Amino acid sequence: MTDPPGKLTVLSLGEAIPTPIRATLDRLAALPYVEAVLALPDVHWKGRMEVPSSIAVTTRDVIVPEFTSVAVNDGMGVVQTSLREEEMTPERVRAFFTRLNSHSAENFFDTNRYSIGPDHLRRVVKEGARALVGRYGMDERVLERMEDSGRMAMPRDGVALTDVVPLPLLLSRFSRSEIGLNFGGNHFLELQVVDEVLDASVGMRWGFSPGQVVVMYHLGPGPFGGTLLNHYAERGKLKDSRRPLFLASKLFFHYVQRAGRGRFGSKWASYFRRNGWTAVRAESEEGVLLRQAFAMATNYGYGYRLATMAAVRDAMREAVSTDVACDVFCDIPHNSVREERGPEGTSWIARHNACRLAAGGPTIVAGSYDVPSYVGIGGAGGGRLDSYDHGAGHLIDRHRDDGRLAPSRGKVTRIRMTRGRNARVVREETVPMRASEPIDRLMDCFEQHGIMRPVVRLRPLGNLKN
Repeated sequence: MTDPPGKLTVLSLGEAIPTPIRATLDRLAALPYVEAVLALPDVHWKGRMEVPSSIAVTTRDVIVPEFTSVAVNDGMGVVQTSLREEEMTPERVRAFFTRLNSHSAENFFDTNRYSIGPDHLRRVVKEGARALVGRYGMDERVLERMEDSGRMAMPRDGVALTDVVPLPLLLSRFSRSEIGLNFGGNHFLELQVVDEVLDASVGMRWGFSPGQVVVMYHLGPGPFGGTLLNHYAERGKLKDSRRPLFLASKLFFHYVQRAGRGRFGSKWASYFRRNGWTAVRAESEEGVLLRQAFAMATNYGYGYRLATMAAVRDAMREAVSTDVACDVFCDIPHNSVREERGPEGTSWIARHNACRLAAGGPTIVAGSYDVPSYVGIGGAGGGRLDSYDHGAGHLIDRHRDDGRLAPSRGKVTRIRMTRGRNARVVREETVPMRASEPIDRLMDCFEQHGIMRPVVRLRPLGNLKN
């Protein structure tokens, strides 16, 4: 179901959007610099955010940092393996998770197997994942499996890092120690099995077969991006306990480190006030600076998840078998601000927990720890239907809360661990699979609107959180 034509397009599964969310969507659509607003079926509100989750907002001539999360380039990916379901015993599931998690950092300042040095940090924020391919012993062809080939281009060449990045963030171990293995919050690492191939020709071309084990990850963008972008807006979700530290850091960065650049008053208005929505002219001095910050945060996120891909490969070889093949199938971000050029000029599309649609390219729609996920193929979409939900989490939770998520075939091992070299298992449980109705309805909606069609359904085997 969609709303009548206008600036606002609402895709829904026939259920009413809560009044506060609908009112905010209407306010967004009424802004003079907003060209289009797309609300996706999983639209909901996360606490202290300036806009709802699962939306895309297109603006003309301006960038609004609050239209996406500071966790820019948070993303998901799928790694295909040569293992079959019967080979992934509960003991191997546990061994794989334990081995992988043993290389995680205990905290943001603790080094891990995939930590990077100062030189790599300076390279990755400009070059993206390519800067770390050698560091992790990856084949450069992996970049072809990542959106943007693992790099967002800088808006201008020759930019000095110290013009964009606060010196403490550039020099601290904080930016480069905890890399690639933070599966806390709503992030996860999941072993899955190809439960059904729904499009035989595409599935075969993409290398999927029934019973095949794959690994899905959801994490990022690491400690650098959010910290950097919190210097470019006063965001609601920033913890109150951290505001004094950020105030001091922002004052130093904008008025000492960047002394003589930009106007005093406009800096204060843009970066220190709680504006809700801060419209910055894209071609202004501060707009170009903001675009550079978004590009650097995005590039770091690609490098961060490249480490995750390497960690999956290493843990499989060390915990299961050296003969296990691990091939990255795709890696897709869902928090972004992208420049889009068209016949009418340049627009900016901000996506908040929404992925960019690529016709003919792979899509990922995540379920839950006990509900299947899907890999699909992008359709033509059309017009503003150029985005899709990165998951069905909120839809699934509503069904769960209402008692509508019935048990289904199969079981899942859930493991929660502490992080670090001496990590321990905090909780381990086996739970039944649940019905896939909520995500099936979502996929049906996408198919009806030409956004995507499903190719394979992935059933969870084991889920890790740390």
